[in-house]
Amino acid sequence: IKSVNLHGGNMKRKVGIISVLLVIVIVVISTILLTNKKEKEPLNFTTNGSNIAYMYDNGNGGYEQGTSNAWSTGEYVLDIEDSSCNGDEDPVDVIDWDPSSNGVLLSSNKNINSTLYFDKKSEQEKFFEKLLGPSGDGELLYHNSFFTNGANDHGYRYSGDDPNNFICFGPGSESYNGSAGTCADKNLYRIIGYVPVTLSNGIKTKLIKVIKSEYATADDLGKTTADGTAWFNKDYEDLIRVKKVENIDGFRWNDDEYVNIWGNSTLYEKLNDSDSGYLNRLTDWAEKIVDVQWNVGGYDVEEPPIAKEMYNIENSAEYGKSTKENAKIGLIYIYDYGFASSKENWTKLLGWDSGNNGYSNDENRKNNWLFNGVSEWTISRFSFEDDDAFIISSSGNVDGDNWVYGLEAIRPVFYLNSDVKITADNGIDGSENKPYRIN
Repeated sequence: IKSVNLHGGNMKRKVGIISVLLVIVIVVISTILLTNKKEKEPLNFTTNGSNIAYMYDNGNGGYEQGTSNAWSTGEYVLDIEDSSCNGDEDPVDVIDWDPSSNGVLLSSNKNINSTLYFDKKSEQEKFFEKLLGPSGDGELLYHNSFFTNGANDHGYRYSGDDPNNFICFGPGSESYNGSAGTCADKNLYRIIGYVPVTLSNGIKTKLIKVIKSEYATADDLGKTTADGTAWFNKDYEDLIRVKKVENIDGFRWNDDEYVNIWGNSTLYEKLNDSDSGYLNRLTDWAEKIVDVQWNVGGYDVEEPPIAKEMYNIENSAEYGKSTKENAKIGLIYIYDYGFASSKENWTKLLGWDSGNNGYSNDENRKNNWLFNGVSEWTISRFSFEDDDAFIISSSGNVDGDNWVYGLEAIRPVFYLNSDVKITADNGIDGSENKPYRIN
């Protein structure tokens, strides 16, 4: 049976019951601001004469109509893509979700004709929802459409100087019980966020994305020796967030000096080789990592724009999304680095511009937990050339004019399986000495 929206709009085919007339109080946004210079502020109001159908995930692959207040219990999250919402005269511009209040957000206070779909929250989503807000010397932010200059993908991301986003992962982590300092440095990772991703089978979902806390060594990649040494900028040694910065092993993005195609690169091979590479090092823990689609089409401008624009580019059909590579292990995208900075810096360009809009200023360096003064590779290629890829420079800028045969540090990045459960008991707070534990 198709669920039919009696009031028009795009609908997804879902098992359900035809809409009924309901009047409720919902959380709304009063106005879409014409400028992006400040955050939108939600307010409460009562809709008058609103026709709203509430469709709830029944756990059996379908949806059933329910009451107007069931979504506020904390067990459901709004399915934004498939819900529809129209005003009496003009369509409501935005329909969204606020996890901090379990509230539906609208951009208008007109009478609303809508069908709202609610999915059951995963345990991972509940975990990050509880952590929203200040975290160590940073914060965990939810990027919905009302968040200025954010990704607008309904993901959770850590930003700021040094948030509590450490997690213990890898062989030997089985014995970690939350005691301070008992997670080996080689098993320390940091959570980039709980973000949208497309699995190798094409299914879209949200998963926990992590990055190795310390830089990878030659041994990590199954190599007897490193290709060389990555550059460390001593001018910023007071901003390092890792234990080792000098004599960091450096690697070539690709040993073939003329090819910047990720699927043919040396790093792709060494990271994903289950016989001798990084996956092999992880042993049976590799089963906790998901095979996903990495957008590796690249970008054709040497000096990247702001993080939000880079996110749109690297997830667009024209650029990054136009070329995909299925794999378990990758590196960070440019926008991962941009959004790791405090949100006040998201208006700054990520490129070499050293002026007022540039990224080479102290506030960006001081307030980005991914910056260490070490030059490191990203997964993004400079598509205008055949042999260049992007790096995070030792000064904190992002630069695309880098020969793939050059020497830079790397930190492996991957997504955890949806059934991985994170534990924060026994005083675990996600700090470096008490990282989150995986059951």
